[in-house]
Amino acid sequence: MEHPQKNELFLLKKTIEAIPFTYPENKKKDFENIYQKMEADSKVAKEEIRAKIIEIGKATWTHRMAYEEFISTYYQDKLEEYFLMHLDKVLIDKYKAFIKSGNKINDVRRTKEFEEYFTAEENLLIEKALFTARDEIKVSVQGTINDKTAEYDDYVKSFEQKKKDYENMIQSLKEMADKSEKWALEIMDKITMFEEGWSVIERDFDEDKLRHEIEYWQGVTGLE
Repeated sequence: MEHPQKNELFLLKKTIEAIPFTYPENKKKDFENIYQKMEADSKVAKEEIRAKIIEIGKATWTHRMAYEEFISTYYQDKLEEYFLMHLDKVLIDKYKAFIKSGNKINDVRRTKEFEEYFTAEENLLIEKALFTARDEIKVSVQGTINDKTAEYDDYVKSFEQKKKDYENMIQSLKEMADKSEKWALEIMDKITMFEEGWSVIERDFDEDKLRHEIEYWQGVTGLE
């Protein structure tokens, strides 16, 4: 029988598959076991799966960002070449028109503009082509990371600091929610939206928007 939460489980599976090989294998195995348990549980709630997606995304965020940085630095052209091989001509033309604005194929799917420009069906085709292209360059990327371990480790450390910065900013919003009963629910809704930025499947963090929200709610609540 088809699982009631098959779509959410698919996203959870993709989240785990997106974890780079540099992340501890034993921890990735734990995530895979969690997926298997949820898949076997027909009563698991959609919210529980979504929460797990965010939890795993946050735990692996620094390694995923470092991996993406390596792709952007060393394999962006090759990734695009393979990616376009898996789209039909009509979608290629539409996609090329879209990226003239300066978007890259490893981040456009995270933008509001992307979601509004392409239909749901086109979005799915692009996602599939991107996953396939990334699989095709995986061995080469791993080889480059193994050859440039120190550089990769520097990227990880850089994103560890960025992660702490984001956590501190989100914490400042949580403190405002705790101190302002009137605006607590609205602030918590914003916090939920930003915490989804840890996820592989949602739009990534927008630091400018996060800072703007902090400044806005400081003004509304009168809190610092």
